[in-house]
Amino acid sequence: MKMTLLMAATALLSGCAALPSNGPTVPTIRKSAQSSQNTLGFKIVDIDLHNANVPAARNEIGLLQLSAMSAAPISEHSDQIRKGDTLAINIYEVGVSLFGGSASTLAVAGDIHAPTAGVQSLSAMVREDGTITLPYIGTLRADDADPAILERRIRDRLRPLSQSPQVQVAIAQSLQNVAYVSGAIGRTGRIPLTMARERLLDVLAIAGGATSTTAGADGLDLEVHLVRGDKSASVRLGDLRPEDMANLMILPGDRIELRRAARTYTVFGATEKVSQIPFSAEKVSLAEAIARATGPADARANPRGVYLFRLERDSAGKLVQPVVYHIDMMRPQSYFLAQMFEMQDKDVILFANSRASLAQKMAALLGNLFSPAAAVVYAAR
Repeated sequence: MKMTLLMAATALLSGCAALPSNGPTVPTIRKSAQSSQNTLGFKIVDIDLHNANVPAARNEIGLLQLSAMSAAPISEHSDQIRKGDTLAINIYEVGVSLFGGSASTLAVAGDIHAPTAGVQSLSAMVREDGTITLPYIGTLRADDADPAILERRIRDRLRPLSQSPQVQVAIAQSLQNVAYVSGAIGRTGRIPLTMARERLLDVLAIAGGATSTTAGADGLDLEVHLVRGDKSASVRLGDLRPEDMANLMILPGDRIELRRAARTYTVFGATEKVSQIPFSAEKVSLAEAIARATGPADARANPRGVYLFRLERDSAGKLVQPVVYHIDMMRPQSYFLAQMFEMQDKDVILFANSRASLAQKMAALLGNLFSPAAAVVYAAR
């Protein structure tokens, strides 16, 4: 009987690695990095003063795409008349008036007869063929001009018919000289574009900015998606700066969507709870990330084995190298390094299991196994 129990214990000890566990130990991680089964080619890097000072990467690919769009040629006139626009046209006449009214009335001042000027206000919509029609003037092409050019065209048509005509043209309403804004924004819909030549951040501000119900008023977890013709680009709102070329001038027909893109990191291993945790701030250090996860579990974790798994990418967003950053929290200087090391979106923190905790599990398992057997032997005696 004793020999049988000893053989069972030996078999269990040899299978210690198969005990239930919520994460690997430090030796297991080191062996995996050197193993032929490391098909991803990840490497383990200790966090030091050099890599702790490297700032988190911005979304360079999105910024580059937006910058490329800004290089496209832009019309010199921001007040181009377009199909569907409603025009407000004022015609001023003096002396003999084509449109009648007070312009033909003479004001007598002694022996001087001074003609008075009159104004006629007209409204015209630019038709689908790009033309407008005015009384006595006929049909004019309008969608290839700005208000100043159209003023000259109307004035030239009026000169044979009226005395000293003057014309003012303004775009009262435009259906095409607008950008379209949607998503987690204060006011969705059309945003009229003006001669101020609004840029991307300007339009977002005019539309009311990010809604507080989606990602906070600061918009930390929002992504800007711009569609221009057959091109599109996305960038995190927090990565966009007013001085960037990516803060490009908005053109008529641009579609801007502000959508949720929460930045999170995940915690595994010897912790009280496996969880996904949002950043909730512009920058989060490794020390803050560990604290938010309530840190490693005292009874199960190895404080010398805190690992951060990251997929390193280049400025174009392509995967360069999977890296496992390691920090030993038993060293006092590690707490300074953890404050300096900046978290990135989708990082994974692993608290390695302590080998002592596995030994405790084995002891408990052996206790459960041998106690009933010992009771049987004792009873047999």
